[in-house]
Amino acid sequence: MPTNALQLYADKLAEDTHEYGQALWYYSLSQNAHKVKDVLDLLISISLTQSIAYPAESELDSHLKRLITSPATTLAELSSLDIDAAKLLHKHLSGYATLRHFYFLRDEALLTKGRKTHAGPIFRKQEAATALLAVITSSDDNIRGGLYDESRGAIVSVDFLLALLGEAMIFLNDRDFLFTIPQIELLLRTIEDIQGVTPRVYSACNDFLQTVLASTSGLKGSTPADMLRKSTSNLSGSSFTLTGSSMLASQLQKSISSGGFEKGNIKRAWDWRKGMTAAMNGEELLRMLRLGLARALASAWIREADGRMVF
Repeated sequence: MPTNALQLYADKLAEDTHEYGQALWYYSLSQNAHKVKDVLDLLISISLTQSIAYPAESELDSHLKRLITSPATTLAELSSLDIDAAKLLHKHLSGYATLRHFYFLRDEALLTKGRKTHAGPIFRKQEAATALLAVITSSDDNIRGGLYDESRGAIVSVDFLLALLGEAMIFLNDRDFLFTIPQIELLLRTIEDIQGVTPRVYSACNDFLQTVLASTSGLKGSTPADMLRKSTSNLSGSSFTLTGSSMLASQLQKSISSGGFEKGNIKRAWDWRKGMTAAMNGEELLRMLRLGLARALASAWIREADGRMVF
């Protein structure tokens, strides 16, 4: 199939269906890295607004399911058709796949419904934190040192950084899990980067954070109608990356309008947004993180001095 035909077919899939895996497959074959990133940005954005892996496992199309569950085999198949397409998809898929893995580890005990899981709860939290920090690091890649540099080629958009840092909040108050000193330092450096970046970039991050909060039911300070109005307003007026593609921004808006609020079937082991307020912004979130990380670092130093923890 000619490249233009592949791209047109992928556009049709991305716009009119939920066949995201097929769209990724054909965008990759047409060598359209921008559209590949658009689709994955959409999937990451909806996952973060709902704080759950999107699409749910039962709703994955066959291509996306194979890419998530058996990436090596599936990418090898793509490589037999076009090795450059396989390299393109492999590069860009990692951030979304890692975020899905974080949510899987978080919710594994609930998803398995009492069946034996692959590891105990503390080990799962450790793995979940490691996966989340990998996604945070990728999102921070383009703003290292507080200087925005698109040429660094971050796999995960910087626009998602504040929301990703929000997901890390839960680990600061966990009695069973303790961040290591290197992990604490990584998060503190990330906070320095986002606070030192240009207002345009920071505003995009803050817009997306507020869209996430506006999509959450039950937050103090807002009714569901208020939250929907705020979330759709953010989408139409914000500067974050997804608005660069009207097609994908429209799908995100539809998702928020129809499924962004709590529905009975959604199960989470924890939800970092609970206890937050609908009016919270990035500055408030970063202050809370700094305070929690300072306490965690002091505690880690004491444990290290006592010889109870080795890094």
